[in-house]
Amino acid sequence: MRLLPTLFLALNLSLFAVEVPEKLRQHTLPDAARTENSGAWFVDINGDDYEDIIVSNPREYGVFVFVPKEREKKNLQWNEGWSQVMREGKAGDANSLPLIVDSNGRDQGVTFHDGAMWVETTKQRIPFAELLKVPGPAPKSPQDSLKALQLKPGYEAMLVAQEPLVQDPVFIDWDAQRRMWVVEMGDYPFAPGETTKDGSVGQDKVSELQTGRVKILEDTNGDGIYDKASLFLDGLKHPTGLAFWKNGVFIANIPDIFYAEDTDGDGKCDKRETWFTGFTAGNPQHLVNGFCWGLDGWLYGANGDSGGDITCVKTGKKIALGTNDFRFDPRTGEFALEGGRSQYGKWRDDFGNWFGNNNSTIGWHYWLPFRYLERHPEVVAKSVRGNLNDEKRVYPASPPVRRFNQASAVNTLTSGCSPMPFRDTTFGEDGDNVMFICEPANNLVHREVLNYDGPSITSHRHPGDANSEFVASQDNWFRPSMARTGPDGALYVVDMYRLVLEHPEWIPAEISKGLELRGGEDKGRIYRIAKHGPAKAGTTMQDPAVAIASSNGWERDTAQRLLLERGDTSAIPELKKLLAAMPPVRIQAAFTIMELGGVLPEELFVMLKPLAPQVRAATLTATGSANDDVFIDLEKPLLKQTPSKTPANITIPVITNNNPDRQKVVAKYVADTGRLDGDAKRGAVVFQKVCMVCHKVGDLGVEVGPDLKTVATKPREQLIEAIFDPNRAVELRNAATQVTKKDKTLVVGQLASETPGNITIRMPGGAEIVVLRTDIAELKTLTTSIMPEGLESVLTAQDVADVLTFIGGK
Repeated sequence: MRLLPTLFLALNLSLFAVEVPEKLRQHTLPDAARTENSGAWFVDINGDDYEDIIVSNPREYGVFVFVPKEREKKNLQWNEGWSQVMREGKAGDANSLPLIVDSNGRDQGVTFHDGAMWVETTKQRIPFAELLKVPGPAPKSPQDSLKALQLKPGYEAMLVAQEPLVQDPVFIDWDAQRRMWVVEMGDYPFAPGETTKDGSVGQDKVSELQTGRVKILEDTNGDGIYDKASLFLDGLKHPTGLAFWKNGVFIANIPDIFYAEDTDGDGKCDKRETWFTGFTAGNPQHLVNGFCWGLDGWLYGANGDSGGDITCVKTGKKIALGTNDFRFDPRTGEFALEGGRSQYGKWRDDFGNWFGNNNSTIGWHYWLPFRYLERHPEVVAKSVRGNLNDEKRVYPASPPVRRFNQASAVNTLTSGCSPMPFRDTTFGEDGDNVMFICEPANNLVHREVLNYDGPSITSHRHPGDANSEFVASQDNWFRPSMARTGPDGALYVVDMYRLVLEHPEWIPAEISKGLELRGGEDKGRIYRIAKHGPAKAGTTMQDPAVAIASSNGWERDTAQRLLLERGDTSAIPELKKLLAAMPPVRIQAAFTIMELGGVLPEELFVMLKPLAPQVRAATLTATGSANDDVFIDLEKPLLKQTPSKTPANITIPVITNNNPDRQKVVAKYVADTGRLDGDAKRGAVVFQKVCMVCHKVGDLGVEVGPDLKTVATKPREQLIEAIFDPNRAVELRNAATQVTKKDKTLVVGQLASETPGNITIRMPGGAEIVVLRTDIAELKTLTTSIMPEGLESVLTAQDVADVLTFIGGK
């Protein structure tokens, strides 16, 4: 171990008597170790034969673990060098270390030996194992966390459920008795025996709470707060959602969707039957999930980004899920594909339009029905969805804390999930055409307003949230996973309440080992957000035919489901009285009548088409009518999807050479750019010359690879590696797809979309090649990125410094 020079400027360390270890000299020191009188020590605290850095002085402190080349990982800020920050902050805060030097650089008697940091003046001993732990903010009590919520004026929050009644909640819904059913993912991040893909981090059984559960909550005294919990089922593996049917529930539980029922009335599951199996296992953030009740009486679910080869137990069919979402009929067991893919949550509005998203996207509107494409495989479609809103800015209220990956990614949408339209009138104009999206990484719930006046439904930030969010917590442990309309018209927010949100698959192994990965496993909160005033009274549903007239979406869905479960044709006359009601009621009543045999699909089609632009192709196709005129006038321009060409102002750079030693190229550009100042104006020119062929920044460019707004805050070294060694680590969504056609020609690019009749491959420059399925001999996903190697032939070090400055300034 070595004490770094007390006077360290941006000079060659070899000039000093005490030097950086020779094998580490090419690496940049952390800023905290580069200042005068830093009190920095080289010491190997994790036993890997690479010396780490400990800093502590009257200004700041830090513990920086060295990452050797064999442990680095692209896109997660785990680059070679002292990139793993176990802790850092201002001297004197809750996690600070004893001073190594005073303000004059005088040694304070701190030494490092025998596996610990020793402080001579206080006889304090801090084990290296403690230095390797990542301290975080302390959890708050339920009441203190409630006080930490920042709401819009006129709204109030009530804590309706908390630990120990609920723990690790991720999903809720209410049965016809208005009991709240809660899905708890107590085995996050690892079920017993699971590890990361490389095996570096994992857990055996470490807790009795390390399992998936389904609970039933009841409010026994009518005060609006749940006070009784019954364990319906445990022993599940990463459950993500449920849906009611008859006397039981369907549950998504990897690798299955199964039906569970309590047959003897004791509140516990005693009957379990698998309906569908084969959903791919993996990271619990990317698993099959659902479910949402459709107007057609089917249940809809999201792919989760993992896919699978699905066996339908009831019908015997085998269906490849691929990049699609899905639906199934609880009456027959039929399983069908839907346009996708959504990561977490596939939800509809009152008019039958479907929405989904992924972590870095506010939402998508699925405008092109998969059923239409199945009937018309000759229709060439580049995409079945449109972006709601490209904006990614969010406004957290929580204190900024260092993330365990992409540490600088703050105030940016990185964990968007559960895009759910609000389905009641209780919020007045505040709730008109509103959608809520949860953002657990930033501890908030975001609000969008849907716009039905364009070819595809779009959205914009609610005008009341111009520089803020609908719900934002000052508590860093607040992890909302769902915000949905309740039976009383309030918004219910499900808070998993965890310290660590990122899955260890995307956290450096050294940091993972120092984290309390299950911190918060015994906690969980559910909030009711509503306008000030008395809550809407609620009782057990007596007459479903009458309940369909409700302004509340949950009540209409539940009433429709009960009528279809019973096949209650006697309700048809009462339902027909609602065909002149407000559109959401009229639409749901009309679908229910059809499903009960009271009208033909063609008659339902005629009833609904005049309700455009809210009613669109998805709803009209769901009627089951043979009428193919399902697209309203606004949508028809979207059907003219011709394969796009590279925009005229974009040229694809010609790569003239390619050094096979990619890491040597990366190291050279990191070193060379470190000595250069970037210029944003010159960088804009470089971006347009080289980068915009596959990337966007603002309105410039083509989005084939990631939108560079979402990565602009990553460290310079990490971005340089992504530029010059793009195949070091490849996310599935950015992997290349190779199509071998029957005429022996090859097409290689990004799989942009797939339909029953064709797939669309997006090429550099944004050009899209549509390949008919009848022309495909083989389709496979490669392990390489769509980004080419060899950009050193067209980019100088100054070009790179300039373009990184341009991107960062955006």
